[in-house]
Amino acid sequence: MRKLLLPRGGTILPCRSSSPALAARCQLHTFATTAKPGQARRQLAPWRPTSIRRLRLSTTTSRWDAGEEETGTYSEADHEHAVISTFDLFSVGIGPSSSHTVGPMRAGNIFIADLVEADLLRRVHRLRVSIYGSLALTGEGHMTPSALLLGLESADVGTVDTTHVPERFAEIKNTKKLFLGRALARGAGREIDFDYGRDFIWEWGRKLPLHSNGMRFTVFDADGYVLATNDLFSVGGGFVVNGALSINPDVQESSSVTIKDDAAAAHPADLAENMYYKEIRRSDAAGGRKTGAEVKLLDDASATPAPPPPAAAALGSGADSGDVSATEGGDDAAVDAEAASDSAPSQKPRYPFHNASSLLSLCNKHNLTIAQLVYENEKSHGYTDEEIYQKLGRIWQVMDDSILESVQAPEDSILPGSLKLHRRAPALYKRLTRGLYASRTRDATPASSPFFPKTKAEGGSLPQSSSTTTLARMQGAPGAISRRQHARVHGALDHPIAPSPTRRTTFPAMDYLTVYAMAVNETNAAGGRIVTAPTNGAAGIIPAVLKYTIEFLSDDPERDIPTFLLTAAAIGMLYKRGATISAAEGGCMAEVGVACSMAAGAFAACMGASPETIEQAAEIGIEHNLGLTCDPVGGLVQAPCIERNALGAIKAISSANLALSSVTGTQKIRLDDAIRAMRVTAKGMRNEFKETSLSGLATSVPFLNIPVSVPDC
Repeated sequence: MRKLLLPRGGTILPCRSSSPALAARCQLHTFATTAKPGQARRQLAPWRPTSIRRLRLSTTTSRWDAGEEETGTYSEADHEHAVISTFDLFSVGIGPSSSHTVGPMRAGNIFIADLVEADLLRRVHRLRVSIYGSLALTGEGHMTPSALLLGLESADVGTVDTTHVPERFAEIKNTKKLFLGRALARGAGREIDFDYGRDFIWEWGRKLPLHSNGMRFTVFDADGYVLATNDLFSVGGGFVVNGALSINPDVQESSSVTIKDDAAAAHPADLAENMYYKEIRRSDAAGGRKTGAEVKLLDDASATPAPPPPAAAALGSGADSGDVSATEGGDDAAVDAEAASDSAPSQKPRYPFHNASSLLSLCNKHNLTIAQLVYENEKSHGYTDEEIYQKLGRIWQVMDDSILESVQAPEDSILPGSLKLHRRAPALYKRLTRGLYASRTRDATPASSPFFPKTKAEGGSLPQSSSTTTLARMQGAPGAISRRQHARVHGALDHPIAPSPTRRTTFPAMDYLTVYAMAVNETNAAGGRIVTAPTNGAAGIIPAVLKYTIEFLSDDPERDIPTFLLTAAAIGMLYKRGATISAAEGGCMAEVGVACSMAAGAFAACMGASPETIEQAAEIGIEHNLGLTCDPVGGLVQAPCIERNALGAIKAISSANLALSSVTGTQKIRLDDAIRAMRVTAKGMRNEFKETSLSGLATSVPFLNIPVSVPDC
């Protein structure tokens, strides 16, 4: 065990450890207690020996393979089981990015909630916001500033009016006024002066230790003294890591510098406490996710130690050595761990799993499908059967609506941003459905179904048929019926090698998957409402494959929608624990690659595949996305993101079909191997290819090689 002495009045204090992983784990944040706004970063108040907090940290690390060095990024995956709520992994948000839009909006909410709990919001006179790393480099194209400032006004990312966000952002900049906690109860908020050009700082060349997507919030009183500060990190998929809110000791009589609720009073706030939930207030989260087992007050060392996480307990001595790789003994122990969980307190997963091997072992031992196992874990989180179905129905409804919104958009509409990219989903959908009447298949579904709620089509007007539209166009102008033009053919017609006529081969399945996926991502690029699945940049793949499954293959949507979403969620949990779902850490393989793997496994599940075949489909889906870079042109989630989702959906179906056509158990590469390979690949990938737009396609497109990090460019 190691001891760390932390002065309360200092700045970021690195742990004096030879282990980079432990040093990154030890980054706890405090701030100068007497610094003026202009001096806050450089001048530190002298610390007093009487105000020292001693922490005891475990040196437990993870060995993914014998030759891999420890990384400098702390990962809760080394210490926790993989189980999180499906409704945290799939959450409703706004575009265009889960890590650069959804996460910052949620981070702003969290900071304001902490200020309210500390009774400091009423004293705030000025606010300064700094964004670092990937957030600063591509934040403008990802609409980070508007999302962050709306979050500070306590706007809810799941319900905020998407058309209101850009309007309110412009109003904040023009009036130079920001209403902190605007959406809170009457009288709880506070309006302050906010000069966007002065108080919103872009730290393009700097990166905070824990993660590339770092944000630092600092508030000052009327005299210009620091009241409090906090560093928060958007780690992908809309998840936010909330550091300890550091408060000037002069403004509170309490000796603690960390905001804690009573349930976590015996434990300082963990830097990774928000990794597995998306609540704004700590007290609203499940107790097992608010507190970790890695950091303990030295004074509590003699007390009874907290029980280890289920996965760690299952691994026994292997957990003590930090080895969480799959072994035969480890899998059996993981399966047996769930027996003890039946008598554990509520909010604990009934079937905890830490990798794909333990997940399959649990399914086989208890004769459950992957979807059924995840469903039971959701019930152990406190949800009733009705609530689970309603939440799944809400997720599917938003997914379906994001497709519908885009295919019904005007064909000549242009997406926001410097690319001036035209929407293509409306024209593609029109070509694909020509000759067909508007579908009313939803009318045949029971009205009480949570998966097929009433839509505008049921109470409003349906789109006109193609014949009506054509007739109106023909009658619209004199001489409307004109001679048909011969198709242009490039090449000499009298040459021995005759040019091929213009034609297009039709693959209906591929065409539908393409238009569905592109539709979702065009809605996302326009800042519309979508489902983070598991990220916004890859939000089109899972809805596209699920939509195709429901419309063309399923004989029972009421069964297949929950099966698809719950199976996909289980696979996504494995990636969140074992690798990453953040493009700022793993490039596009962490977004499109993971979504492709999730969709492949979920599609195989709907085709009646066994858990082993589902695992194989998921492995194929990620294996052929390893090394995929994230280099968006212009810092926008448009090119190559929109087309890449279409290809990801097609690849997911191909991966599932390949697994369904193979003999189970003959594959040589398992899903756990592929996830480990993804982790190693992400570690070796250059930062230029991790959502920074500093290389690759972003700098290779003519006339678009502009410094995207410059605000308002």
